[in-house]
Amino acid sequence: MNTGSLRHGCLPAPASAAKTPLAGSLALAVCVAISGDALAQRAAENVVRSVSDAFGASVGNEQIGLYSVSNVRGFSPTAAGNVRVEGLFIDRATRDFSNRLIDGSTIRAGLAAQGYPLPAPTGIVDFSLRRVAEDPTQSVILERSAYGGALVAADLQLRLRDGLETAFGVGYEEREVGDGTNDKSLSAGGNIRYAPTDIAEVTVFADYIEELGNQFSQRYFTGGPWLPPTVTTRKFVGQPWVEFKGPRYNAGVLASYRPGSWDYRLGIFHSSRERDIQSAQLYVDVQPDGSARRSSALGPPTTLESDSLEARATRYLWEGNRQHSLTLNLRALQRYRDYGGTVGIDLGPGNIDEPVFYDKPDVEFGELTRESVEQVTLGLSYDLQWENVGQLNMGVQQVDYTRSVQSPDAAAVDVEESPLLFNVTANAPLGHGLVAYGGIVRGFEESPVAPSSATNQNEAPPAAETQQIDAGLRLALGDLTAVAGVFEIEKPFFGLDESRFFDEQGMQVNRGVELSLAGPITETLQLVVGTVLYDVSLSGEAVDAGRLADSPVGAVTRSTTLNLDYRPTWAPGWSFDLGLTSRGEQNGDAQGLVDIEPRTLLDLGLRRQFILASNDVVIRGRLTNVFDEFGWDASSTSDYRYVAPRAFSLSLRMDI
Repeated sequence: MNTGSLRHGCLPAPASAAKTPLAGSLALAVCVAISGDALAQRAAENVVRSVSDAFGASVGNEQIGLYSVSNVRGFSPTAAGNVRVEGLFIDRATRDFSNRLIDGSTIRAGLAAQGYPLPAPTGIVDFSLRRVAEDPTQSVILERSAYGGALVAADLQLRLRDGLETAFGVGYEEREVGDGTNDKSLSAGGNIRYAPTDIAEVTVFADYIEELGNQFSQRYFTGGPWLPPTVTTRKFVGQPWVEFKGPRYNAGVLASYRPGSWDYRLGIFHSSRERDIQSAQLYVDVQPDGSARRSSALGPPTTLESDSLEARATRYLWEGNRQHSLTLNLRALQRYRDYGGTVGIDLGPGNIDEPVFYDKPDVEFGELTRESVEQVTLGLSYDLQWENVGQLNMGVQQVDYTRSVQSPDAAAVDVEESPLLFNVTANAPLGHGLVAYGGIVRGFEESPVAPSSATNQNEAPPAAETQQIDAGLRLALGDLTAVAGVFEIEKPFFGLDESRFFDEQGMQVNRGVELSLAGPITETLQLVVGTVLYDVSLSGEAVDAGRLADSPVGAVTRSTTLNLDYRPTWAPGWSFDLGLTSRGEQNGDAQGLVDIEPRTLLDLGLRRQFILASNDVVIRGRLTNVFDEFGWDASSTSDYRYVAPRAFSLSLRMDI
């Protein structure tokens, strides 16, 4: 058999699959994103060297770009339920995957979503599993975390026999977060791949994270149109007993079969999260002098479980220099969530920079509310790739959605929706390395879960219809690639009302211009730079009544990122990297009366790669927020959090 397909993770494509200029480069980008750095040893991971644009990607535990798993064009694709594992839909109950299982992630939005089957308005986060390198390695990772604590991990790779291989790992981490809280966790994860022939492959994976003690971060709510005063960073001012423990688990089976001009793919997943308690710690009515009231909340244990699947069948047809493909998709999920029963605790007056600790009170929890969601989506998409002419992708989806809520103190609530959705995207070469692209996508996406600061903590409002329109240009400039695009996304806005109840508050429209330039400037210097300019508006009854401004709290006017990676010829084995993240003015409160000033943060890093006893070793050091800039961020739920202060991390990775 051809073990190269299994080892490299790029499935054989039809003969004409990459003849159109944009489709061909995207197919290569997908292949690289899935497998390129996975083929390298763990010691050689470098996210700046692995990306082709500035729109967002991660490799290992490092992430760069304008967008992330929690923010694409001002919205969260993770909260919207747009998570994929190697291209297949998963309804993930957990907050994240462990690095023992995942090699990295790629953001599918705008240009990167061109030709992607059934894209989503809020963007898609596509995770890739760790794969076995050409020469299997065993990696040991030792890391001094940014603010203290340590990570110890081992990632192993085995080729059991021809066509059968496994990659797995274990890790333990104790870390302090920038706000002074502490986390402890144990992780284990991996996958087994079996490819009996060149056209068939089955992967089984599992990922387990045990939260051994996670403290909830403090949140600040001001009593008027002002920012909280400057506080001492990394000082823990909450209550030590406001923490949670519990396991997070993801498991699944991925299968593919590619006979002739057909391509069949299947993913079946289970995801769960358990917490032994619901908690929150807040400072409310914060005054300019730092005085406030301390508030906390405790609630009974909760569970979130989800089963999901995607089944996909694609038929390829060739007609001269044209390739047609027709794809039938079935996606389904069944989710169960417990929430509620929390009890508010008033801890009296205090100062936000002066911790006072109390004994954990005895409280009688309320009864839990039970939510269940069932959703089935049937989709049909058509893709045309026409050599030297362009690419056209069209899709339609029929959704059957049911949500049922069983509350202990109210009648049952049932919601049923059956929206019909569509998407049309296209791209075409304009000559001399210039490609134009554009499209419109309608979706039915999950609503964000109520945060710990809400009175209905952990409640998930019903899914809602959303829409995106975007267009842009991509230009090849020698070894550099430039992208310029515009977008408009429309979806419901969720926030806290005056009683801190989390619910839909209006309709939000994000318009923007995004720019990216990436690639090698010289043989030794790699560049990734991008910026997005936002125009964010809010409408609805709350805006008309004056309870909300016409721009939502937390909205920014600009986001910019710059990354450089330099490998000098005069210092073999060394590389130096620089990162700049800059943000424009931010709306600081719901009434639009507070503006948070723009800021720019500088990060510096270095790598030293060498051979020790025939083993590849990399020592990696990073200094973030070099000048220790202080500032506040406002979230969409009107609470403030300060910017993570200066931090230094140091890691050693050895491939044995």
